[in-house]
Amino acid sequence: MPKSLRNRLLEKGWTQEEIEQTMGLLYSNDKIEKHQGFANANHPIIYWVGLVVAIIGNFLLAVTLIPFLMFLNSVQVYVILGVVGFVFGALFSVILKEIESVDQTHHILAGVFIPVLALITVYIMVTVANRFNAVINNPNPQNAIMISLVYLITFSAPYFVYKIKDIHWHRKHQIPPETA
Repeated sequence: MPKSLRNRLLEKGWTQEEIEQTMGLLYSNDKIEKHQGFANANHPIIYWVGLVVAIIGNFLLAVTLIPFLMFLNSVQVYVILGVVGFVFGALFSVILKEIESVDQTHHILAGVFIPVLALITVYIMVTVANRFNAVINNPNPQNAIMISLVYLITFSAPYFVYKIKDIHWHRKHQIPPETA
């Protein structure tokens, strides 16, 4: 998760009194009540739009890569899918990091749901490409399980790196991750 304002101010050398005064100004009950309606209305929309974009992006990726799967050799496919998986995974990781107000359950749900959906989509994509290969007598079948695993690993890597860095930061500053 992103670092809290308190933790960022501590890193910059602010004193506890300065932090308390600033936090009191920013998070007073007046401010919270004033902006509560906006926060409640917009954050779920941002969360669901981000998830829909990730799902549509994975589906479009699957459809677009079918011709490449039919004519490239396995190593080329692994490299292309690895790079694309890493880029989509980084995008997905940014979406999760930016949704600060969504509780941990939604992060876990999205962290499991989207990669599993991507895995299933890529598996189906490879199976369809192999069927097209059989129809046109192209002797270039791809291993659906290996390609799916390559995509899943590279897709998930940016999020796992982010989580490991986040845990390391909290350990270094001796702050429990759930309070950040």
